[in-house]
Order: sequence, then structure tokens, then C-alpha cells
Amino acid sequence: MEYADGGSLRDYLKENFNSLTWRNKVSFAYQLACAVSFMHDEGIIHRNLHSGNILIHQNSVKLSDFGLSKRIESLNTRSQLFGICSYIDPKKFSIESSYILDEKSDVYSIGVLLWEISSGHPPFEGIEYYALIVRVSQGIREKPIP
Repeated sequence: MEYADGGSLRDYLKENFNSLTWRNKVSFAYQLACAVSFMHDEGIIHRNLHSGNILIHQNSVKLSDFGLSKRIESLNTRSQLFGICSYIDPKKFSIESSYILDEKSDVYSIGVLLWEISSGHPPFEGIEYYALIVRVSQGIREKPIP
């Protein structure tokens, strides 16, 4: 794996958020969206996007941890519940659903990451895992960024 001097996006935001401009935040968001779009164009779905799997190197975004990635054409069976739950597509939490994580799931994760880049902290901090699953499946989201 390539060295990333800024560490994970999560750590980078903790250490540098107050010095980031909106231009920096938009740049990170754009790079993230382009990287995921490129993966999708190549037929790959990440399925585990969160701020611990995004690395920052000299203000460039790098995706990492492709351990749960799948080729789009191989997504024919029900997906297991993977990833950090505040970043997972809420459709995955439905009990009666046989929902398969797909490109839209990665796009949902990007939306959560955009919120995190804008706010400077992970979503739903301090909320217990199972309580968070219930909240997200009920449509409860973080507050908008002012």
C-alpha cells in the first residue's frame, strides 16, 4: 500500500478540520466522487466506504481496503452486513429485504462522507451500534450542516 502522510480521512479531519477551507473540503469531495466513479466504470463496487478507508496524501484522496469489493456482475446473491453501520445503505438493514449492496450503496456512503467532510466528525458519534441501526433504518439522519 502506498504511504499516506495525512493518514485516514477520519484522523486528518480530527487534526486539521479548523484549518480547512471550503475549497479544501470541496476538493476532497470531488476527488472522492471521481475515485468511486472510476471504480464503478471499471465494474467494481467498494461496499465498505468510510472515513477510515480513505487516505489523504499531500491533499490527495486515496481509496483503500478493497477487501469487501466485488465486481458488479458477481452481485447476484444477498450481501452480508459489512462495514461501519453509519455509512451503510439503510436498505441493507431491512429484515425482509434481500437487498444487494450495489453502486447506489457506494453513492449513499459518499453522501455520508460528504457530511463528515463538511462537519469535521463522523456521523452519529457516541450512539451505540444497534441503536444506530434502528435509527438509520427508521430514516433518522444527522442534522444538516449550517
